[in-house]
Amino acid sequence: MKKPLWYCLAVLSVIVSLAVAGCAGPATPAKPARTIKIGATIAVTGVQSAEWGPMGKKFTDEWAKMVNEQGGISVKEFNAKLPVELTILDDGSNPDRAVELYEKFGSVDKVDIFLAPASSPIFIRASTVAEKLGIPMIGAEGNSPTVFSRGLKWIVGVDRIAPLWSELYFQMLKKQIDAKTVDLKTIAMVVEDTPHTKDIGDGAQELAKGIGLNVVNVDIVPANTKDFAASIGKLKSLNADVVYVSAWIANATAFVKQAAELGLDPKEFHVAHATIGGPSFIKDVGEKLAEKITSESHEAPFTKGNVKLFRDLQKRAGMEDPMAYGWSSVRFIALEAIRNTIEN
Repeated sequence: MKKPLWYCLAVLSVIVSLAVAGCAGPATPAKPARTIKIGATIAVTGVQSAEWGPMGKKFTDEWAKMVNEQGGISVKEFNAKLPVELTILDDGSNPDRAVELYEKFGSVDKVDIFLAPASSPIFIRASTVAEKLGIPMIGAEGNSPTVFSRGLKWIVGVDRIAPLWSELYFQMLKKQIDAKTVDLKTIAMVVEDTPHTKDIGDGAQELAKGIGLNVVNVDIVPANTKDFAASIGKLKSLNADVVYVSAWIANATAFVKQAAELGLDPKEFHVAHATIGGPSFIKDVGEKLAEKITSESHEAPFTKGNVKLFRDLQKRAGMEDPMAYGWSSVRFIALEAIRNTIEN
């Protein structure tokens, strides 16, 4: 069962307090640290760079700069504001590389807090480092149930859990079906076999059935599949009203382009990750084809007070279209969770 955000932040407050208290040692009084050290990785290169890339790193770096311009983060134990020292490195979309980097962050750089890598497959691996070293790790975009079902005590996440990723999309379809503005009865799915994408696909099957759609086929394709001709041929023969795709952006892009070339044209074409890739997805598939596709993104719990802060941060990072980077909202919430739980 998904824990509400207030619960996650309460847990995070406890583990951050434990980490800060542990730094001083039991025998001597705590001395103010020069900085609050945060270590993180993100996919600047590699297969998942289409989703985050250099902009993911820049957005996170700009948050740290913004916090320091505001004087830092208040730490009650030291009765002072301390500056943030953020180190965010490229993991190359590689879980093994991420583990190496987090090991170094914890053992050599002596960071206080980890910001988790930006995908469930890498988060799953990197979280074991947090558990081993007893350093709190805050997850932004990683939301596979596998991340949180292993009994680990040093991780917390703020994102909507993956099986509910498309919940609002299917609610929208239900309203359209009930209003008889669309005639949709069948759905076929193509799902990439990795954590997160498969979790989304599993959830989508149940959500589709819940609104009365008949799931006529689910094609589970291997990770990083680039040739979808067989799946597309099957989909054409099934002639499903809705074609639903859950795959990482690079692979979803390949599917969409091949589907257009091979004449697959369902009534409703949904790609679960299209908005996460933002400008890169639209550029790669072309605006005309992108106009036929629906999608959704991370759902982040915003308050009235932090909307302006978020928009200012997007501008600082150079996000010309603030709606084009779907991950930025939930990443902002995770970063602010670090600040708020230290302060409170």
